[in-house]
Amino acid sequence: MLELFPAPVDRAGGGCHLAAVLRIGLALLALIGLACGRPERVERVVLVTIDTLRADRVGCYGAVGTETHTLDALAARGVRFETAIAPAPITLPSHATLLTGLEPPQHGVRHNGQFRLREEVPTLAEAMRAGGFATAAFVSAFVLDARFGLARGFDVYDDRLGLDAGRHLVVGVEARSADRTVDAALAWLDGAPDRFLLWVHLYDPHSSYDPPEPFASRFRGRPYEGEIAFADAELGRLLAGVTERFGERGTLIVATSDHGESLGEHGEPTHTLGIYDATQRVPLILAGPGLPRAGMVQDALARLSDVTPTLLALAGLPALPGAAGESLLPLVAGAPSAERVAFLETLATQLDFGWSPLFGVRTSTQKYVRAPRPELYDLVVDPHELVNRADAEPSRVAELDALLSQRMGATAASSSYTLAPEERARLEALGYVSHVEATPATSLDQVGGPDPKDEMPKLAPLFEAMALLDRDRPQEALARLAAFDSLGPDLELLRARAALGAGELVLARHAAERAFALAAQPEALVLAGRVAEAEGSAERASVAYEQALALDAENAPAAVGLARLAEAAGRRDEARRGYEAVRAFAIPDAEAFWRLAALDIEAGRFDAARAALAVLPQAEVRKPEAAARLARAERAAGREELARTRVEGALRAYPGSEELQRLAEELDVAGRSPHVRARTPVRRAPREDPR
Repeated sequence: MLELFPAPVDRAGGGCHLAAVLRIGLALLALIGLACGRPERVERVVLVTIDTLRADRVGCYGAVGTETHTLDALAARGVRFETAIAPAPITLPSHATLLTGLEPPQHGVRHNGQFRLREEVPTLAEAMRAGGFATAAFVSAFVLDARFGLARGFDVYDDRLGLDAGRHLVVGVEARSADRTVDAALAWLDGAPDRFLLWVHLYDPHSSYDPPEPFASRFRGRPYEGEIAFADAELGRLLAGVTERFGERGTLIVATSDHGESLGEHGEPTHTLGIYDATQRVPLILAGPGLPRAGMVQDALARLSDVTPTLLALAGLPALPGAAGESLLPLVAGAPSAERVAFLETLATQLDFGWSPLFGVRTSTQKYVRAPRPELYDLVVDPHELVNRADAEPSRVAELDALLSQRMGATAASSSYTLAPEERARLEALGYVSHVEATPATSLDQVGGPDPKDEMPKLAPLFEAMALLDRDRPQEALARLAAFDSLGPDLELLRARAALGAGELVLARHAAERAFALAAQPEALVLAGRVAEAEGSAERASVAYEQALALDAENAPAAVGLARLAEAAGRRDEARRGYEAVRAFAIPDAEAFWRLAALDIEAGRFDAARAALAVLPQAEVRKPEAAARLARAERAAGREELARTRVEGALRAYPGSEELQRLAEELDVAGRSPHVRARTPVRRAPREDPR
């Protein structure tokens, strides 16, 4: 029978164990001697994770028509693992495995946002720091924010995503682009000590795909590949900076990913809902001291849980206690290995949709998925996992299922992102949302309920709703969501956003409250506050924003909400102080900048207003709410032409905005240009008369 994690050597036992130890020892000695008898010491470790990067879209893994020159060059001078497997198709759990050497059931982080790594779980950064290495991390997405536990052990943990943090689909995941993250890492490297661990996380290949130029043009029609090319180029810039500062020797480089992307395979556009190889097979490339330098390809199966043990071994540091993964160095040295097995899971199906969770194991030749209807695939003849052989091979299913049960028996205590007692007390004292418990206690490891592979085709309206809301069409998005009676917390927030945008305030309030009841997150309270504002209740809105800030003191939308309420009440000095405070947050909010600029315009401080607006992306300034507020400020300051210019530009981007249309009518009365006046009735005519 296969073992998921080989049993430790019986030191009191027979000669076969001793022989195995000797073989591995000799192999490691051979590995150490690769550098002409002068082993090079690991002084620096650069760990780079490119989010959502599936292996078969990388050139050295066989992809054609891609631009992954940096990754390909690393593979040509190091070791490439042909089959590296991520444990989950979800960013936070997979990174927790990467940085602890534990699988998700052991470290307890099972989904984004709803879990955090427990304090007692040892991490790679802690071990490296204890070994005399400085430690720094630069992450590119809110799902890896310090609050979720991965910052422990890092001297520097840069999760300040900045003002230009883009928002992705679903509920808006704040993220910064690869060039900004690499800029921050290079700035740290300027003053870095000689020995360090540097982790850099690049988010760009994650949906929605919007590569910058020149990659957008070079990969027209293939934006996912364009995002990969951009991330690879920024990886090259990072490594060039390391070499320029520290030279060629002593730097160990590891490049990998947390998961891949389905790209429509098995009916899934992106990831999280399946554990097929499209999302679970990722690149894993190592280059530097203690490794071959001739472009070795290692065919034995590797796991993300093996990365931390391997890095610690190369750095000459002790392994983390209880690690599930193993050092890959014996494999690199050519030592024989028993069949290796990778663990797989996704709980997003359960926590987001109420379907069955999925668990599985993968060998070098087969994959077994424990589901309401089990799945077994022969990966040699069926690499895309299209032919389920579970019914044809019941004995193999039983063997692999028993192996999986053995692994699931080691499940750790929950590390769900629950409210601390003091947080709960503050919320109860504020009193707006009475139900302040986090996700109800649920068995996370029991298969049962709707089978995700049967339910996946029903998600088409949901994906359509996400796209519609991203294009500012909330009424249509809300209509698509009507097909779903109940959703998980993130998708209830999606419903709340759509309902708020469509003016369905009662539905929006109920959806925000359901989202908070499922997972006590500040985003639900912010939406509840926006709904209360729309309903005309400044008091309820204020309490909701205060609750959000009680959970997250730097929640920019909540702080802006309180300042916005002060502005509406005529307390402009208070509003100004609120907006100015938000500008210093790790993840600021563009609204603070343009509202502050509007106050400056009305006060005649035009230079200050220009300075505030200069740091904003033009796309933010053209959004209907921003453009309308700024145009009204310009008009109040007697600058009618600038007001007309703002409205005209915003209407080109948002021709259906009723707020901008109303303001356009006001400006028509004041004498707008004939060119703009002639266009406005054309846009409005379909609403007034369908003919």
